[in-house]
Amino acid sequence: MSEAAELKRDDTVEPLFGSLVKFARSSVGSKVVMALTGVVLWGFVMGHLAGNLLAFLGRDAFNAYAAALKGNPPLLWGTRLTLMLCVPVHFYFAFRSSRANADARPVAYAYENKTPARLASKTMMLSGLVVGTFLLYHLAHFTLRLVNVTAAKGPGGDFSPFDMLVEGFKNPLIALIYIAGQLLLAQHLSHGISSLFQHLGLWGRRFSPWLKRAALVVGYGLCAAFITIPVSVLLGVIK
Repeated sequence: MSEAAELKRDDTVEPLFGSLVKFARSSVGSKVVMALTGVVLWGFVMGHLAGNLLAFLGRDAFNAYAAALKGNPPLLWGTRLTLMLCVPVHFYFAFRSSRANADARPVAYAYENKTPARLASKTMMLSGLVVGTFLLYHLAHFTLRLVNVTAAKGPGGDFSPFDMLVEGFKNPLIALIYIAGQLLLAQHLSHGISSLFQHLGLWGRRFSPWLKRAALVVGYGLCAAFITIPVSVLLGVIK
């Protein structure tokens, strides 16, 4: 009798995968998935920045970094596949979360809060879509080489990632597009980083103001570092 009751209880237990899917589709779960994929994308941005800053060390250092990446297919394709998974998942759950918030409050506030943080929150979907579009353009330019106006060749006649970077950013329009994309990324990152801690429950009255300020420093600091590269090319510092 007890064995039959035990089997009946086991039959009613929901599979782990089903439970995870149900949680991810909930309001809280959507925010958690969005936060976790945001952590992965944030890590990619920091790693990408570390590699790009090697341009200040010259052609040999930057080309060696590019060659090391190309010569490590597991790392290169592992990163690419992770991005191909995380980017659409991040956007999907961000959209779900945004729709859930809109459905929960169909009537707007009588007095709208127009602080920078509130404005950043309201434009997260827009800035995310623009940043995603910029990412596609960036890949077409520097990875797929579909929009580069000059075939960048090194002194030996071989393809040189460093010379491609320099030739690309010598074009003021390309540099401006890159800088504009970074400014939008800074806004998206600064608000996203502070929201990340809130979605994961790492939030409190005593340290939340500090986290918000730290998120601004990290978000805009990372993107300011990215911007130094096209600016340095335009000024002739990187050549």
